[in-house]
Amino acid sequence: MTTLTLVKKTSFTIASLATTILLSICTPVQAFMFGTKGIQFDEDTSINFTFDESHGSYQSSLWVAQAQSGNTGYTNIAKLFYEIQPSDNGAADESKGSFGKAVTSDNGSITQTIKFVQDQTYALLLWSDSGTGQQFEQYASSSTLMNSPTWFAANTQFRRDDCVVTGCQQAVFGDFKLDYNSSDSFTNINGGKGPEQYSLLTLAQLAQGTKISFDDAGGNNDADFQDFIVSAEVAPEPLTVFGTMLGIGALAAARGKKKRQQQPEK
Repeated sequence: MTTLTLVKKTSFTIASLATTILLSICTPVQAFMFGTKGIQFDEDTSINFTFDESHGSYQSSLWVAQAQSGNTGYTNIAKLFYEIQPSDNGAADESKGSFGKAVTSDNGSITQTIKFVQDQTYALLLWSDSGTGQQFEQYASSSTLMNSPTWFAANTQFRRDDCVVTGCQQAVFGDFKLDYNSSDSFTNINGGKGPEQYSLLTLAQLAQGTKISFDDAGGNNDADFQDFIVSAEVAPEPLTVFGTMLGIGALAAARGKKKRQQQPEK
């Protein structure tokens, strides 16, 4: 597996350093989070990621990255899905990519299960080749702070020169709407709700299943958030499934016993 690490630069301007320290002080430590501030669980949790579709001319791959000690870097640990070509059929349907045509996974499954370890910090990284043949030419992170000049990987770039040390939001989470046939903004398509209102998920949303979608920073930074879309859902633990099966079996047995007791004696 290809390993690539995104690292935090050690040289800052005084203003950037002050802003970073302020953000660190003002951001509360959270046992659970799943959104633009990072991914973290208060117990080992498995998540099912299912590919939906991709759009745009870039050829991309979506990875899970784990934070290093001290949050000084993030290393790719699992590749979820990747495009073997930029789209199904050229520019048709907004350069749509579907699973089995333009998109695949290492095991050929449209759903990938990743176990997130308790109290570890993670992010999703969308790596893209914009036509150069370089697999990791540029990135967009689900964690907003990483989409800033503060972070970098060797021989790669983040193509949002308007992002300051606080970063730019490149992913949306939740029950948002996308319109591939409209040039309208994400905010207008979602009834006035901007990307910042789709910045985190609750455990309830993850339990029910919800969407995550990226903007890859291409298209002159159009911020349409429709370049790579997946769904995420908490994977049931084997013991939970087994317990449910036992419960169903016990219920069926109880009903059978009750039915026998209600039958008249011959």
